[in-house]
Amino acid sequence: MRDSDVAAVTELASLTFEDYDRRRGVPPPPRPRVTGGEVRMQRLLTTDPGGCWVADGADGTLAGAALAIVREGVWGLSIFVVRPGLQSGGLGGALLRRALDHGAGSRGGIILSSSDPRALRLYRRAGFALHPVVSAAGAPGGMAAAPGVRAFAAADHAMAAAVDRRARGAAHGGDLDALREGGAELLALPGRGYVAHRDGKVILLAAADDEAAGALLRTALARIPAGQEAEITWITGAQGWAIDVAIEARLELRLGSGAVALRGDTGTFQPYLPSGAYL
Repeated sequence: MRDSDVAAVTELASLTFEDYDRRRGVPPPPRPRVTGGEVRMQRLLTTDPGGCWVADGADGTLAGAALAIVREGVWGLSIFVVRPGLQSGGLGGALLRRALDHGAGSRGGIILSSSDPRALRLYRRAGFALHPVVSAAGAPGGMAAAPGVRAFAAADHAMAAAVDRRARGAAHGGDLDALREGGAELLALPGRGYVAHRDGKVILLAAADDEAAGALLRTALARIPAGQEAEITWITGAQGWAIDVAIEARLELRLGSGAVALRGDTGTFQPYLPSGAYL
């Protein structure tokens, strides 16, 4: 992947996920902010050029892309898309192999998979354990900001790194700044955890304990304007605290949204809601 591919990969990702939603009979969600998407792609290309691969199509457009990162010995697959009409032809497997090669020697791996049977099969064959997830959505009610939760400050990075290393085996570091640059609000509970949210969607949460995680999630939901939809994703069965908060907020729980795929040492992965962009 080159710098000149950033906009094209951002567009291809949107087209591919919209096609996937249509095939499932699910209305595609509003497209993410272009700025946020391009910040993500540029961040990955800057930190992990060896993990960012694209395939050119015969018509000159991008046919597929796989972008992977490595943080403190933990590998993650951030983007993996093949243009509709070109899927199931072997291109996806070839791109995934290049992305996996970037993590050769890593002690752990994380993939957030859709429910597409082809993707699940690929990841299982690559040695990943599949942990099915639920999501939660709706207009939250009855939520109040928890005492002590405040805006994330530069001094909170050390706390976040410690929490990350326990929860996922590696710190996010500057990825948190990239989330904020892409439009997310970051909140911290000093010494105990942090959460990132944007446009009603909780996009990353890590905490030292379930109580702190619940406080952060309630605060993020409380900050969503009245009447706006909220969404919480990648909730595995180990995140009972998140399910309880979702029920408390009167959100609708939904099955079949995919799986968290883990391999090797990825920390406790609890309490933790991973980021689609930075795992």
